[in-house]
Order: sequence, then structure tokens, then C-alpha cells
Amino acid sequence: MTSIIENIKARGKDLSVLEGMNRIQYLVDLAKEVKPLANKHKINQNKIRGCASNLWVVGEMNRYNKMYYEYDADAFITKGTARLVIELVDQQPKEEIAKLTREDFNALGIKELLTPQRQNGLGNLIARIVGLAQ
Repeated sequence: MTSIIENIKARGKDLSVLEGMNRIQYLVDLAKEVKPLANKHKINQNKIRGCASNLWVVGEMNRYNKMYYEYDADAFITKGTARLVIELVDQQPKEEIAKLTREDFNALGIKELLTPQRQNGLGNLIARIVGLAQ
């Protein structure tokens, strides 16, 4: 089984063929396929701080110690970014997710596309995902 970090690097390599605005469009396209999060989960406790828009993330562990995440945002770039990141950790072992750092996700190559506020939100999203697994 490949590790999450290996999957991050592979996904970053796949994305590297897309130029600037094409990467942004890719994030928007990803967002369009995200299922809405139930309103009961759109509460302050689940909200990611420091984002340019509203982003909520909830996570739970199943009996096999794998994490499952649900999320939603009110902006396409934010929602697409969340999907890209969460797809890499969803249904993965809790212990492996708990060891990840923000720097591990730099290999995706999307950070430099984002405004400083969205970069901050990305870091907080990663911290939330990791925190839910700890």
C-alpha cells in the first residue's frame, strides 16, 4: 500500500502539467462534484478559521481505524482545494494522517496559486484534518 505522502507527491506530479489558470479551473471543476454538507454540520465548531470563505470539515473514525471526512465551502476554489486535500487522506489509517504536517502537502504545488489568505486557510484545513485524526 502506498503512503499518503507518496500519493501527495504523485498527485502533485499529475497537477504539474497544468499551467496557472488551468490549475485554478481544475479546482473549480473538482468543487462542482462535491456533495453538500448537511446544515447540522455547518457550525462554528467545524468551521476552518482564516479562510477567505466559509469552509466546514467534519471527520470520524470507523471501527477499522480509518478516517472519513465530509466538507463543504461557499466558494468553488476553497471547496475544490478542500476536495483535493481531503481525497488524499479520506479512508486512510488514522495513525498515518495524525503524523502529517502542512509541509507534506507542499508537493501538491497548489499553495503558490492561492492568495495569502487562502494559503492560510489551506494550512488551517490541513491542521484540522490532522487534528481530527489525533
